[in-house]
Amino acid sequence: MKRFISVILCASFAFAAASCGSAKETFNSTIIDSVQTTVETEKETVKDNDGGKTGSGLTFSTADRNGKTYDESIFKDCKVTMINFWEPWCGPCVGEIPDLEKLYEEFKDEDFQIIGVYSETEMEDEVDEILSSSGVTYPILRYTSEFDQFDSGYVPTTVFIDSDGNVLTLSNGEDNFVGSRSFEEWAELVRFFLK
Repeated sequence: MKRFISVILCASFAFAAASCGSAKETFNSTIIDSVQTTVETEKETVKDNDGGKTGSGLTFSTADRNGKTYDESIFKDCKVTMINFWEPWCGPCVGEIPDLEKLYEEFKDEDFQIIGVYSETEMEDEVDEILSSSGVTYPILRYTSEFDQFDSGYVPTTVFIDSDGNVLTLSNGEDNFVGSRSFEEWAELVRFFLK
């Protein structure tokens, strides 16, 4: 029994280190199992699957930090758009921003773009400080209810969208990625979705 409890506690700690939970959501062991399976099989899946698309095309309208409006037409600019949902109070979210900026710089000329989305509008000063210190050049947009379909209860959560606004999936049906990842891990997924 002690060994079982130790395994559960270790799994919980590993997940907590990679993502931050929403205050409105409770702990869900199914999500933990899904994330662990993803971490273990993601590299094999990326190499061996055909992937696919789900949905009928995301539509949204929101603004960036300077009040410039954005909608789903931004997807037409690239074959693949990575939407990273993050919050300024989430350590793993903020910690992966430099890797996301590097990813953006590495692949922006290969029909790829990144959009960051956050909802904590009462933390604008913190957001400004994070973006300034990280040198972010990709668009950072404010959350709107059209993004509710991607709410996993945790941040960071990331999805990949095609030029028609459809969510891209791996062959195992996975269509969102909960938790932070390194540049190398994200780059492998980006290469897969761009092929």
